[in-house]
Amino acid sequence: RFGILITDEAGRVVRFVEKPKEPPSTLANMGVYVFNVAALLGQLEALSEKHKELDFGKHIIPAMVAEERGVYAYPFEGYWVDVGTVDAYWQTSMELVEPNCELNLHDPAWVIHTRSQERPPLRVGPQGSVQESMICNGAIVRGQVIHSVLSPGVYVSPTAIVRDSVIMNDTRIEEGAIVDRCILDKDVVVGAGTRLGWGDDNTPNIAAPGHFDTGITVIGKGAHLPPNLKIGRNVVIEAGAPEEAFAAFGDNVPSGQSVKGRQA
Repeated sequence: RFGILITDEAGRVVRFVEKPKEPPSTLANMGVYVFNVAALLGQLEALSEKHKELDFGKHIIPAMVAEERGVYAYPFEGYWVDVGTVDAYWQTSMELVEPNCELNLHDPAWVIHTRSQERPPLRVGPQGSVQESMICNGAIVRGQVIHSVLSPGVYVSPTAIVRDSVIMNDTRIEEGAIVDRCILDKDVVVGAGTRLGWGDDNTPNIAAPGHFDTGITVIGKGAHLPPNLKIGRNVVIEAGAPEEAFAAFGDNVPSGQSVKGRQA
């Protein structure tokens, strides 16, 4: 069960507010608030008649500040990044491979405990090379990986190039393929000789120009890309897209286009 615990001054739990099973959105407030129980309940009762949907930032905290109820703010001096957009996620991932990244994943004094799988160590083949990248266990690199993040189980074939990209679990990049400035979800197959993030045209995605306009091409989970295809920038390929979904584009998916997935 997930929710909010409300305790009294002695630390005893006085109320538990459970998380809704079907919340209206996936947004979450990352702030940490500590309230006097009596003060908080008083504000909730006082403001509930004025506002149908009470909000900490819009209603409760401003009211307490106006009443000089002893409200204090403490600046957070640790690492925090809002990755609410595709570009922010990509930028943050690229920062992880920088030598002076603020988030030190190797700091023994602040170990990050995360769900992981038991996989064999990274393997770099005789033709493989890795530069300024972060590669997870189970990955096999026989091509070139430059300034990228590879998740567990990713396979990079000989003569393939991955550059400035984020590749998720068990994705396979075939021989001669080039992946440039892209985000690939799990279980994607990039056909031999296919070029992702091709060309200099930065036309925003036609279907979602406000979300895909920085040159990043995104490939959904389980998509299969045919060989010898050119795919431009700001392209969105939906999850499960089969090879036949690309037939309408010939051998070139222009920048700003979208390819429907199997479920569509």
